[in-house]
Amino acid sequence: MSGLFINILESSATMALFYLFFYSFLRKETHFNLNRWYLLFSVLFSVTIPFINFNTGFFQDVYSENGILGTLGEAKKGYNEIGAVVVYAYAGIFHAGFIKQALLFIYIIGVFISATFFIFGIGNIIYIISVSKSKQAGKYRIIETTQSVMPFSLFKWIIINPEKYSSEEMEQIIAHEKMHAFQLHSFDLILIELLVILFWFNPFIYWYRKSIREVHEYQADQAVVESGFSRVDYQQLLFSQVTGYRFIGFANKFSYSLSKKRLKMLSILKSKNSSKIKVALAMPIAIFSVIFFINSSEAGNNPVASGHIDQQVQEDTVIIKENVKLEDVFYTVDVMPKFKGGDTDIFRQFIQENLKYPEDAQIKKTTGKVYVSFIIDKEGNLVNAKVIRGASPSLDKEALRVVNLSPKWEPGQHGGKVVNVSYTFPIVFALK
Repeated sequence: MSGLFINILESSATMALFYLFFYSFLRKETHFNLNRWYLLFSVLFSVTIPFINFNTGFFQDVYSENGILGTLGEAKKGYNEIGAVVVYAYAGIFHAGFIKQALLFIYIIGVFISATFFIFGIGNIIYIISVSKSKQAGKYRIIETTQSVMPFSLFKWIIINPEKYSSEEMEQIIAHEKMHAFQLHSFDLILIELLVILFWFNPFIYWYRKSIREVHEYQADQAVVESGFSRVDYQQLLFSQVTGYRFIGFANKFSYSLSKKRLKMLSILKSKNSSKIKVALAMPIAIFSVIFFINSSEAGNNPVASGHIDQQVQEDTVIIKENVKLEDVFYTVDVMPKFKGGDTDIFRQFIQENLKYPEDAQIKKTTGKVYVSFIIDKEGNLVNAKVIRGASPSLDKEALRVVNLSPKWEPGQHGGKVVNVSYTFPIVFALK
């Protein structure tokens, strides 16, 4: 579950970077179609990239001992067999497990509330469509409601109260809503509402939703004027729609945003085609996200890349070789043992997920670093686990317990033969 929270936070961070770029460089441009696709692609990219498992030679090179980030890391901490595993807890009864469960409970409650609003909105639209008169207008269906709602559309349905508008205004409004339907804006809105449910705690998802709706309105306004309607008459209609009842979040509404914003967009000169090149400036954000947030079997949980190990711990993390009498025990081999098909960082994650800070140590505010050694034998079993430098009885016991939970590894090889390989690594217990 901690891995899921980390991925969600990484998605939120990427989303924030992409949106801040949009707000700073693209928001005032009149390339509405380009802006729409930028917003959709960037939010989907932000949501998916931390959850992707991607394994290529590129990540091996970047994070390897001789790679870019590996070299930077080694300059700090020296050579490591296995990086330190750090477990944090809070002193007293509010331990890490309690806090994780509380955060998970709050997150689920937020998802439930957001989903309830979404379902309620869908139900309202279905109800209006089912009880109102309707008529066919080509491939679209006009729903004539008596309810006091602003005109809006969802897929092929256009909902409007005909008693509130003149025939000329009706024609302009329906033309506007047809443009929403033609450009498939409802799919965008359904998608963003689903993301709001999952990322309800992230303020940037609401700004994404606001900007996507605004771009939709700009697109539809521009299309209506370009189709032959009088720009002056249409601007007058927008001016009359300054206030209105916000009916539903994921439907295209004729008067969604303040009319003065849309009037301004209709009045300003079109942006130059050369300004489209600004989108390319977002590439560094995408590259940054791929390198630092993607879950690669080589790099996804790399202690240097993830930033989960403080500098002091990295400096203190060294291999401690015991005076092993057995001649067939190796420390460095041609092919190192593999844990669940991956490198030792996957083992670190296994330890991290199963480690529990002893409650008595939390109450007594006991902290420390426990060095554990073990051997991966020729059959892939983790054997001879022992504490070679301890911190306290309860911390030492917990460190040994979680190490001994390890399932089988793929054994190491040296000179073409399967061999026993020894490891040593620290487990750090720290209180906040």
